[in-house]
Amino acid sequence: MKIRLLLAGVALTAIAASAVAAESAGAPGRGPAADAGGDATVPRAKRLESRQQYWTEDRYRRVKPMPLPKADSAVPRTMMDDPGGESPDSAPDRPGVSGAGQPPALEKPALEPLEKRLRVLDGSSSDSTRPSDGSSGAASLSAERFAGNAAVAYDVGFRRAYFSSQSLVPVEADRAYPYSAIGRLFFRIPGKGNFACSGSVISPRLVLTAGHCVHSGSGDENGWYTDFEFVPAYRDGVAPFSTWTGTAAFTTTPWYNGKDRVPNAADYAVIEMQDQTIDGVSRKIGEVVGYLGYQTDRLIPNHAHLLGYPVAFDDGERMHQVTAKSFRKSSENTALYGSDMTEGSSGGPWIMNFGPTAGGQAGLAEPARNQVIGVTSYGFESIPVEGSSTLDDNFVATLNSACAHREGNCP
Repeated sequence: MKIRLLLAGVALTAIAASAVAAESAGAPGRGPAADAGGDATVPRAKRLESRQQYWTEDRYRRVKPMPLPKADSAVPRTMMDDPGGESPDSAPDRPGVSGAGQPPALEKPALEPLEKRLRVLDGSSSDSTRPSDGSSGAASLSAERFAGNAAVAYDVGFRRAYFSSQSLVPVEADRAYPYSAIGRLFFRIPGKGNFACSGSVISPRLVLTAGHCVHSGSGDENGWYTDFEFVPAYRDGVAPFSTWTGTAAFTTTPWYNGKDRVPNAADYAVIEMQDQTIDGVSRKIGEVVGYLGYQTDRLIPNHAHLLGYPVAFDDGERMHQVTAKSFRKSSENTALYGSDMTEGSSGGPWIMNFGPTAGGQAGLAEPARNQVIGVTSYGFESIPVEGSSTLDDNFVATLNSACAHREGNCP
């Protein structure tokens, strides 16, 4: 179904945003299988002036992980005092709009020339700090961080927020779909420096991340970040599938006006990526690395793979994964899962039905694979738990806006 962005009568507050909206209104694209509901607000849009030559080896080396917003002031007393169990507000979500993912369209021989080294790792690299037993040198530091809440084994989780946390095995798995659709997002915050978040490809030309990785939440146009570059399957300073430059950004009004506070009802954003010429043919990022599907209103109850580039593990130089069950609903339309990922993991996808099916696997009631149900939005200083905003009508509206911005952004 063709979707047109409904911006008539809506005045965006800056010339750049107005230009993006004008393009969208005249450029039909495809998007979710249903229009955004009446509760959705008009997304905010920004045409990006990302500089392809901005990112140098020195800037990659000096990049800082984006701080993971903390919501310790919002921790319910029951989370700290009760022995566990289902919370009284854990009513199940009602699954809404979904979209299917697709594996890469190109074969390996066509992709090999895309690989390039972004920087040479120094003495603080993941390789040099990794103990001889193969474990992450930062794991003990992360464990100490939560030592005051070690009532249960650390790798199990906190209360009933159960999870397992591990590196990819083998490490080269990040080159294969669906891992290949997940990567590290580099960007510049004017006046503050260069930062990195996590993100995932969810359509032929669009990357999903957290709203706080795109805009400060200040409520004005000065809050937009810039010089976005996405590196799918980034590992140890190498971009195996090249680097991709952001050309437009879209986020939700709840985050745009949210004053950088979490929990936030819609802390997510979408970035449009510039195409690249491969073997003389213009290609979209989704053709090169594949893209994930999505499912709205599906955080509670569920279990998922949480992926990203937390700096506590392998210095953020390698993709990390957490497998977890849903823990409980939280305030402001968010849900909590057990996780020990830290800063740098912001914007990483929470994926249900991750990976391919096995022979004879029926799929039961929800057979669709590799569907994003959330993104890492916030965490806590005191407990190994992370939160995600629910993908709802605000997500659908934001995705519709991005899909309509340029023909071919969405399938």
